[in-house]
Amino acid sequence: MGRLLLSSGQVSVVLSAAIVFLFTFALFLSGYVLQQRTVRSMQAMIKPRLPKPLPVPNPIQPPTLDAKWARPMGGRPEVDDSIQQFIVGQTLDWSRLGYVQMAKDHGELCSAVMLLADLHKLKSPAKRLLLFPRSWLRKIENGEGDAEMTTTRRLLRTAARRYGVSLIPIEPIVDGDDSLPSSYSLASLYSLTDYERILYLQGPGMLLDASALDSLLAFSKSEPMAAYPATAERESLSTALLLVHPTQESFGQLRKLRASHPMTDLELFRKSFTAPESLISQWSLSMGNVVYESRKLRDAIDGFNATVFEGATTYVRLSEPELPGPEYDVPYYDRVALRPSNEEARGAWEGLYEKFRQRRMEVCGLDLETWTEPDLQPNKADAQAEYEKEEDEYAREKFARGEFTPSEDAPRGQSAEEHVPDEVLIEGMLADNLLLSRPEDEVEAAEVPLV
Repeated sequence: MGRLLLSSGQVSVVLSAAIVFLFTFALFLSGYVLQQRTVRSMQAMIKPRLPKPLPVPNPIQPPTLDAKWARPMGGRPEVDDSIQQFIVGQTLDWSRLGYVQMAKDHGELCSAVMLLADLHKLKSPAKRLLLFPRSWLRKIENGEGDAEMTTTRRLLRTAARRYGVSLIPIEPIVDGDDSLPSSYSLASLYSLTDYERILYLQGPGMLLDASALDSLLAFSKSEPMAAYPATAERESLSTALLLVHPTQESFGQLRKLRASHPMTDLELFRKSFTAPESLISQWSLSMGNVVYESRKLRDAIDGFNATVFEGATTYVRLSEPELPGPEYDVPYYDRVALRPSNEEARGAWEGLYEKFRQRRMEVCGLDLETWTEPDLQPNKADAQAEYEKEEDEYAREKFARGEFTPSEDAPRGQSAEEHVPDEVLIEGMLADNLLLSRPEDEVEAAEVPLV
């Protein structure tokens, strides 16, 4: 048998090919591993986050020896409520649960879309619903496109395409002008009978964590109304958070009551649902600050920790009685006057408003609205009228005493020339000429009393 002899050139070619093959195979393996890691991380990011079980209302005490031996033959202890909730959460039909927002006018739309966008960002598995007046659709179809309607159309399209929001047009709760926000009501939440439970949050605000809300939505019982209490005494409900089981029966009752006479949504719900039976249970709210009002930060005491506050808070509603809303660009000195005195609380307060501004630009593409204080606000009308009345009385008293007063200080509806005698006007003019003819140092000495 002859031997196969390879030249040095052939040997180098074989070695080069082997080295290239080995390195190519190693590169392929490394790319495959990185690809699988990326796919798994993307699946983890896309996969909805399952909520944590609600806290057990009555903590289970550890069994004693007597209790153990007293258990009947074949009996088994009850399963922990948290375990039951975990099992239910694995097979829960999230298509029957949803978060809902309502925009009654164009100014409320951006805040509603922002909240639903935050739920999408936090990977809440529940549906996201947005209710808006059906008259907006008619304007869009008819081509009635002013600047406000153009922005509304863009925001609705963004909510549906980017954040997976279901758009639901609604009719007015009562017959009337469909362009007025007062024609619409939160009672329309009960018309969404395709859902077992829906949760409503009053805006505008910042959603810091959705896990507590997901737990409430997933593991709470289906009740006609479970509202957030207005006070710690749990004597009345508020519209800050509503957990609703929609039914046609409840919707019909609320609509009939609303049609009887005008009332706000808060009055409507307080007349229809009694407290504390229609409030969220205390143990359901033991997961931290489920709903927090931003104005309460002004009452923060020493030892307040902003990091702990943000970690324990689910939703912060940005509500200041002195401000029109976080969507308006209020003068800096007005905002500074309302800041909390506590340094940590002040940082948290300013951070919330700054995050809202940034999130508004990111989601809606809108900057803060320009706001100017009206010349005569409704709550200032009485005070302004009383001030004018006192000013007129003061001017009449001065005229009656024969004192000289410029024409602009005369009572309203009268001029100084019509009311003041001629000799008084002449005397006043002479007094003015006397002051003008005196040296400045004498005038200052006459006007400034000596102590």
